[in-house]
Order: sequence, then C-alpha cells, then structure tokens
Amino acid sequence: MRSVIKVKIYARRTKTQLFKQALGNSRFVWNKLLEKNKERYKKEKKFLFYPDMCKEITKMKEEYPFLKQSPSQTLQQIARKLDRSLKDGIKRKKGFPQFKKKSRYDSILIFPQGFKFEGRKLSLPKIGWVSIKDKITKKKEWERIKASAKQVWIKEEVDGFFAYIVYDREPEPKEKNGEAVGIDVGIKNTLTMSNGEVISLNTKRIMALVRKAEKLQSVIDRKRAINKKRGIKNSKRIEVLERRRDRILKKIQNIKVDFYYKVANHILNNHEYVVVEDLDLKGLKEAEKGSKVIRRKVNKYLQYISLSEFFRILEWKAELYGREIIRVNPKDTSKTCSNCGYVNHELKLSDRVFKCPVCGLKMDRDLNASINILKRGLERIALSSGHGEYMREMVLNREPIRRTLAL
Repeated sequence: MRSVIKVKIYARRTKTQLFKQALGNSRFVWNKLLEKNKERYKKEKKFLFYPDMCKEITKMKEEYPFLKQSPSQTLQQIARKLDRSLKDGIKRKKGFPQFKKKSRYDSILIFPQGFKFEGRKLSLPKIGWVSIKDKITKKKEWERIKASAKQVWIKEEVDGFFAYIVYDREPEPKEKNGEAVGIDVGIKNTLTMSNGEVISLNTKRIMALVRKAEKLQSVIDRKRAINKKRGIKNSKRIEVLERRRDRILKKIQNIKVDFYYKVANHILNNHEYVVVEDLDLKGLKEAEKGSKVIRRKVNKYLQYISLSEFFRILEWKAELYGREIIRVNPKDTSKTCSNCGYVNHELKLSDRVFKCPVCGLKMDRDLNASINILKRGLERIALSSGHGEYMREMVLNREPIRRTLAL
C-alpha cells in the first residue's frame, strides 16, 4: 500500500532560494496557463488541457528564461493539477480555478522521478543535494523506504521546507481477536467508546492557542487597514505577525495529529472491528434553535478539533493493520435506549444524561449512543459471522464504566 513519510530539510541559503524560486515559478506558470485558458474559452469556447498546456510551458520557457531554473517535472505537475481542476469544475461543478496570489499560494513541488538518496541526503533535479533529518532516518526501515520511494514532494511550511516521501509500505496485519467497539464522537467528549473509555482531546490548550491566533489576526487586520489609508502595500511588521500566527496554527495542527495517531493505534491494537457513525460532519454543527452564541461556539470548536482528520487517520491505520471499519446509520443513536430500544424524541442537546421512561435506564448520553452504534455494527457482523445472538447478549449485559484514558 502507498504511504507518505514527512522529513525536515536542512538546506543552505542558496538551496533555500532555489526552492522558493521553484515555488514562485510554479505560481507564475499556474496564473499564465489559467489566463490562456480564459482567453481561449472566450474565443473558441474550449479549454487547454494537459498535453496542450505542456506545449505552452515549453513556449513560456523561451519567453521567460527564468522558468528554465525550475525542474520541468514540477512545472508539468502544475499543468496536470490545473487540468484536473478544470475537469472537476466542468463535470462536478466545483467552480472555476482562481488566480494565485503570492501571499495565498500554498502548493508543493512534485518530483515523480530523478531524485536520489544517499545516506541522510536527498538529491533533486536542478536543486542538488540537501540534508534531511528525522528519527526514521536512524532506523532500519529507512533503507526500505529509500528503496521503494515513488515520488518526493517538497512543501514550504512556517518552520522551513519539508520533504514528503511517497513509498510502498508492506501491510502490518494484527492478530485477529474478534473484539468489536462502537465509537461516538461529540463536542463535550471527543470520543466515547462502548467499553466505557472516554478519550478527550486537550481542548483547553487548543482553544487557548486559538485565542492567541485570533488576537494576532485582529492586530494584523488593524495594521493592514492603517497601511491601506497610508498607501503602504508591504509591511515587514505584518509579515512577522503572520509568521507568528502561522506558528500557532501549526502547533494546533501538530497537537491534533499526534493525539489522533495515538488514539487510532490504541483502538486498532485492541479491536478487530471498529464501528462508527456514517456522519455528515456538517450535521454536528447543529445547535439548539435560537441560540446563536452556542452555535458559534460549537462551529469554532468543530473547526479546530477536525474530526474528519481523525476518521481519515483511523481508516488508513485500519487498512495498514488489517482491521475493519464499519459505518452505520447515525439516526437517533443518542435518543435510543440501549437497553429496551425506546426512542426518546424529546431529548435535547443540553441533556447530558439519558433517562429511559420505559425501562428506567439512566446512563451518560454519549456512552448510550456508543453502545447503540456497536449494536448496529454487530448486526452487520452477525450476517457474515453467524454469532449474532451471542454478540447481542454481550452488549446487553455490559455494565458501562466511565473512565478517561491517559495518552
């Protein structure tokens, strides 16, 4: 299976300048090709696609000699990317591609071939040798990664340049144990599992960092407004503030990704089947009617905890470990009694404890939902395994135990 590993690049100033020049040339080529596409569409109602765009790049190199400093592969990949964007805009109605500003251009340099590894160094066409450092380079696995590398992507981030190495990774199947668990995601508790485990992201730390980033953004907006009145286009002070803001945002991203990888490993190491809701994550943004303050807080919270990132990591890890992710219908999982099946339609988002008026069950709302999710998943497993009755009894007889897992 294809996998990607990220390593930090340590390059001298001359090499760093070559990377920045290549990124700037890629942005220039994107804008020029997009301009030519717009002109052709106005005249002939047709677009330039990948083969024609590659020919245009060859012509542009004669007209703009500085483009010859960039590897041809990276410019061709820009043509391929624009080709895909045009086709998506036509077929899937995703909108027409936009011109890229220097301040808003967040792209990568793709090297599908021509790269070499030697020890802890990487050679790239027209860039040369650069040092790479990461803990993976000190392990035996590094040799296998170098031997099976298919592509190298270079991306500039707030703390420097990074290489993303695409390589073939052998599956690492875990021993089958027949264990299954249901997972409910939510706002108060990030993950609630049907075995009673409650795993929560450190949202206090994240939201404290969010407030710092928002404060810096307000200062940036204010300074931009002042500079606009004075006729000042560029400001080094604003650039410094933007870098500081971007460092905070990256720190938030690192906290989330580290947490979700640890949680995914913990879940998949102990369970063969993982049952989750087939959620439209936008639906989680629904708050109580008439409460704009709560809705705004919920939206901000969901924006920064990125539950979609967790599901992406969980599915990738499950494929690697040979585990199975089962998606079930999320309808009324929180409102259904996990003991008798009664659906309490009067349950509100603010009600954190589920109370069944029929059988008298009293349980945490999220734990009740996770057990319902597990039961729906076990019904699907039972169709193929033939052990449905035993599994259903196992769920019904479980006593929920609330505990927080320390990661």
